[in-house]
Amino acid sequence: MSELLGSGELAALAAAGLWACSSLFYGRTRLTAWQINFGKNVLASFVLCLHLAIVTTFAGRAMFSADSRTWMILAVSSVVGILIGDTFYFRSLQILGPRRALIVSTTSPLFATAIGWFGLGESPGLICMLGILLTLSGIAVVIAERSGTDEAPGHFPASARRGIMMGLIGAVCNAGGATFSRLGTQGSQYFESTGCDPLEATVIRVCVAAIASILTALAARNLIGTTKKSFHPTALKSYAPAVLCGPWLGIWMSQIAYKNSMLAIAITLTCTTPLFIMPLLRIFYGVRISVRAVAGTTIALVGVYLAVAGSSDRGPSLKTDSTGSKGQPESALGADAI
Repeated sequence: MSELLGSGELAALAAAGLWACSSLFYGRTRLTAWQINFGKNVLASFVLCLHLAIVTTFAGRAMFSADSRTWMILAVSSVVGILIGDTFYFRSLQILGPRRALIVSTTSPLFATAIGWFGLGESPGLICMLGILLTLSGIAVVIAERSGTDEAPGHFPASARRGIMMGLIGAVCNAGGATFSRLGTQGSQYFESTGCDPLEATVIRVCVAAIASILTALAARNLIGTTKKSFHPTALKSYAPAVLCGPWLGIWMSQIAYKNSMLAIAITLTCTTPLFIMPLLRIFYGVRISVRAVAGTTIALVGVYLAVAGSSDRGPSLKTDSTGSKGQPESALGADAI
């Protein structure tokens, strides 16, 4: 198994665990979905800029090395995946509660597989596809285990149909954002971009999301009001730990995953978040883990193994330069900063 799990796959699992931690805080924050996203984008941008500044100072290089086309690709990824996608997901979380919202969000790998297949020329084999479907089935078993209870926080209620629609839109945006993130880190001959280091890509994406959030609030003539509510000490205290786990470390790990593994595999592994939530609920809230939950976890882990083992694109891809010769493996690019 260790030979099958490369840096990309391990980073994807780390991202899933970190996002599980952040979900424990976001669901308890008494802000609108937009206010949560606004606050976490702005706060995370400062944290990430400080992180990149420290790394590049010790490395003796400039903070940003990405070319303008890479910036453009990552900016699109940011707006689609972080600004729009996260807002819709947070709204789904508020309406449906964590269990049902996660069920809807697990459709993201299916959208990502379609995008990777038709847009990036990736062709998952039958075993890989079976593994993806098995992983999603196991996740569904785990998060559907607790039924018959109202899990929504009740802060901003709406119909279940609306919650499902919000979740599906968020899942599509997540898949689209992941696609452009992969192009931004690996580079793209089609867009004539060279790519960049995963940490730098993370900083670019989150900073663009923060700037876009501010501009959106300005356009809505509600910047001061949104800022006051998002950064009120009580609200900030409730979601600040989530910002450290999710937008900082979680997105950084996901960028490494998108760069160094197949898109469908990376996004499938990042969607194992429900598997990490179960032990966290047990540790922090005393929730008993049933036999059904253990069975679902086992099914999902078998699916993860098959998805990684059956990938038809396991080896690191080779980047072709402008002269048509092949350069170093993609997985080697930016390894020093990781």
